[in-house]
Amino acid sequence: MFDMGSGRNLLGTVVVALLAAGCGGTAAPPPTLGGDASQALTITIRNEQIDAARITLWVNSARRRLGDVRGNSTETFQVPMPVSASVRMEFDLTLGASCVTRDVFLAPGDVIDVTIPVDLRMMQAVCRGGP
Repeated sequence: MFDMGSGRNLLGTVVVALLAAGCGGTAAPPPTLGGDASQALTITIRNEQIDAARITLWVNSARRRLGDVRGNSTETFQVPMPVSASVRMEFDLTLGASCVTRDVFLAPGDVIDVTIPVDLRMMQAVCRGGP
C-alpha cells in the first residue's frame, strides 16, 4: 500500500505488500499545515480508476476524511501527526467498491505513495461491492 521513505525500509516493505500496485515515486511534499514537515504524514494517492475515490484515514481508530481523488489523477495530502500511530486507509469509489487496508504503524515525517489500481483484485485490502 505504502512506499516509505526516510529509512523505514522494513516497514515500507511490509506496507508495500498491503497494496501490490502501490509502489511509485515519492512526490515532493506540499507545504505542511503547521509549517513543519517532520510533524506531518504526507500521503500521495494515485487513482487509476475512472471513478472518483473518497479517501478516509483512520489514525489510532479515529476517523479523518482526507478528501476526494478524481479518476485517473493524483492528489497529495498532508496530515498533522505529532506522534507515531496505527494508520489504515479507506477508499470509497463513487460508483463502485469500498476498500479498507490493514493497519500499519507510521511516524511523523513519513512520506507514502498509494495506488488505487484499475483491477482492485491487485490490492491487498478488503474490498466490497463494485463489479
